[in-house]
Amino acid sequence: MNKLLFLLLVFTFSVNYIYSQGKISSKVFFNYSYNSDNTPTNEFELDRVYLSYGNKISDNLSYKFTSDVGRFSTGKDDRLSIYLKNAMLTWSTDYGKFVFGLQGMNMFNVQEKNWGYRFIEKSPQDLFKFASSADLGIGYYNKLSKDVNFSFLITNGSGYKKSENDNFKKFSLQLVYGPSKLKDGFNIGGAVSLEPYDYVVAADTTTENKVVFGGFGAYANKHFKLGAEYNIYNIGGTNVTKNILSGYVNINLSKTTHLFARVDVFDPNTDTSNDGLTYIVGGFNFMNGKSLSIAPNIKYTKPQTGNSSTTVGVNFQFVY
Repeated sequence: MNKLLFLLLVFTFSVNYIYSQGKISSKVFFNYSYNSDNTPTNEFELDRVYLSYGNKISDNLSYKFTSDVGRFSTGKDDRLSIYLKNAMLTWSTDYGKFVFGLQGMNMFNVQEKNWGYRFIEKSPQDLFKFASSADLGIGYYNKLSKDVNFSFLITNGSGYKKSENDNFKKFSLQLVYGPSKLKDGFNIGGAVSLEPYDYVVAADTTTENKVVFGGFGAYANKHFKLGAEYNIYNIGGTNVTKNILSGYVNINLSKTTHLFARVDVFDPNTDTSNDGLTYIVGGFNFMNGKSLSIAPNIKYTKPQTGNSSTTVGVNFQFVY
């Protein structure tokens, strides 16, 4: 009994010490969905469980760790598993900010904030797998002027769920005019990435490039927010050029009630494919302060060929 009490006291003091020294935050995406089309669903699910801890080492050095939770299906076992999303050190200098380690990418981070409803649906580049949200490498961030933000990253290119799988690196560049987290006013910008890869045809291997480009813009005031983006993904050595055109709107019905809608038009190959689709998301978001959001919504998918599908659900976000 004394050992148990001692361990409990040590655990309590350790948690209190960690909390007092740094910042702990968490975010949970939970949803219920129903779909009677094609592949029926009727389920509750945890989409994401983020737990972050960050702290300062000195005036110009800080670090942050973020864990995430997802399902990894291995045969009959698809339990929720925890994994690392971010593990990074940030060094702020007079010449810009350097970030080392597993970090968020710069390909669609601003677009995701413009869309504003990540807990309901991923942003277009993320949804259609044009780019990963995080990767392992080195990043550099700076301002070219008061309103223009610049970032350049060199990363593995394999994302945060896989180890490096070739001898090449991914280079990504982003320019943004205006605030990256838009509340009032506008932003406009673009991001481009280049990643070489081995293209194999029969016995011949050549080095080609995978290139992704995304252009975006949004405007917001106290009544509404309106945004759009256009993304292109070209796979060198092939005839495959994918693109996404997306537009979204958020209307503030009151301080705690918002109406939102988004339309994605996706073409998996602009040269030859007729397997594109239109994807529509719409609903309401009811907020209880900054900690809880409840969003009943409808998701409609219309393939260019084949049957359409409709999913009705409610998404929840808990933030601490």
